[in-house]
This record gives sequence, structure tokens and C-alpha cells, in this order.
Amino acid sequence: MANKDVPHGFQVWGSVLRARLYAIPTAPTIAFYHGDLVQAEITGVAVSKHLGAGTGIEDDAVIQAAPGQTIHILGSTLAVFDHNMDPILYMPVGTVGDGTTAGYLLVADHPQQQYEAQGDTAFALADLDLNYNVTSVALNAGNTNTGVSRQEIAIASAAVTVTLPIRLYGQAYPEEDVYSAVGCRMVCQINPLCHYYGAGIAV
Repeated sequence: MANKDVPHGFQVWGSVLRARLYAIPTAPTIAFYHGDLVQAEITGVAVSKHLGAGTGIEDDAVIQAAPGQTIHILGSTLAVFDHNMDPILYMPVGTVGDGTTAGYLLVADHPQQQYEAQGDTAFALADLDLNYNVTSVALNAGNTNTGVSRQEIAIASAAVTVTLPIRLYGQAYPEEDVYSAVGCRMVCQINPLCHYYGAGIAV
């Protein structure tokens, strides 16, 4: 059966181990979609109407532009809400919200959570046990018709480097996908050194 090349972000694989709400600062410079991996804000504590003070969503960079980046990943987006906590399809760039908070994301943020995502090109068999970066359309431009992420596993980044954010565990659907063709879906996890809750690292 031929692979289907349909980018869909990082979808939870198996049970959701934990999910929490996080605030998006007003007028974000990137968009947020269902299945997007998102990062923890590093410029200070977010303050929002519904959550009070706490960790917010980083909005000025796509995921892990370089190995070992100091902006750490929280997890994958399960749901998107506006500033009134009403569900929306996605969070557009520049959304003002209430002037402090553009809206909220429900994030599967457990450090041992597994996800399913596809590669942006074909995998090589020798690379399946390596670590990878995430590739994202500019400004996290997902599918505006479905609200689904278009993030993928960046195959060309394969390396033993433990500060690359994604570690693979194998094919998600071996009965349907061919690993050596574009669009193969893999089970993966965020590397501990790249996860906000995964290791005792400075933020």
C-alpha cells in the first residue's frame, strides 16, 4: 500500500498521559494548530485571566531551530481556545485576545508521552534509531481548513545528537506504510534534554 503524504503534526500515540492548559501571549508572531509541538515561554511568567500566573507558550520561534536550543518543548497541542475559553480551529498570527492573552492551548505535556508523526522525506533503515529535528512551515502555518498542524520529522537532520528534540521508536503503521517512502508515520518521543519537564535544566 502506498504511503499518503499528509503532514499532520505530532498526534498523541496511545493514551494521553497528562494534559494542561497554557496561555498564549497576546499578538503571537507564530500560529498554533492542533498537533503542533509547542515550547515553554522563556521571557517570564505568563499572567492570564483563566490561569493566573504560570508557564506560558513561547511564540517567537518554531520548534528547535538548532540542536540544543534553550527553548524547551512542552508537548503537542490537543485543543486551541480563544481568550474566552471557546474552542477555535487554530490560533492565527497577531490575535490580540483580551490584550494580555491571545488564547489558550491544551497540551499533552507529560515527558514520557509518545506521538505519531510523519517524515518529510523517506527514511533510511540505518537512520531509524537516531534523533531528529522538527521541520515546520514558516510561522507554523498549518492547514487553515482543518486546523491541523503541518509539522513533520526532519529526516535530513538524523544524528546521534541527544539534544535533537525527537527520538524515533519505529513505524506506527507497518501494515500500511513503507519506511523508505515519503510520508511514513513513526512513533516518537521528545528527548528528555529537550523537554521542559524532562530534565533538571535551566530555563
